[in-house]
Amino acid sequence: MKQRVARALLVLSALSRAAAAQRQVSQVRDRFADLPEARLDSLYGPLLYLMHPDERGVYPALSVSGKRDYLRRFWARRDPSPTTPQNEVEDGFYARVSEANRRFHEGGAGAIPGWRTDRGRIFISYGPPDDVLSRPQLGPTLPYEVWKYTRGRGRTVRKFCFVDLTRFGNYVLVYAADAAEASQPSWRQLLGREAYEQVLRF
Repeated sequence: MKQRVARALLVLSALSRAAAAQRQVSQVRDRFADLPEARLDSLYGPLLYLMHPDERGVYPALSVSGKRDYLRRFWARRDPSPTTPQNEVEDGFYARVSEANRRFHEGGAGAIPGWRTDRGRIFISYGPPDDVLSRPQLGPTLPYEVWKYTRGRGRTVRKFCFVDLTRFGNYVLVYAADAAEASQPSWRQLLGREAYEQVLRF
């Protein structure tokens, strides 16, 4: 009899903990519930860097409640531990978006948020670089930055070169040692021989 009561108490305790955890997960997942449409749209924009082709083009035509549901489902599919109250992938992604907006915002008449710049896109997609080579304008050479990533899949080195073509701090990606990114065919001429060789050696 005592064993049955003890077993029943254990089961009830486990069920109670599971129900509490589920309530907590539901509350966290409902973070989009009270957001206005403009805020939902601002959270949606950077998702272009994560989306599968079949996920594109749906969101803009949705109602406000449909947009909320879309964002909930988008992140639920990417939650590595759905039984916990936190989605680490979502939190990390939006932390990188925030950092990209802070560091890579381009001003001027047509201000561009940092997440929409080339440096912002690479930062959001790959995280902070492991090493950076930054060269201000030297004579005729345009200012440029090289980001190197040595972590990740198979420890493959990824390298990205950004050049400030306007000399106003608006850096564009001209070279990528990564199959997922395209290089500009003329990037060698943009930098000049010495800078080109320095990028390759870095």
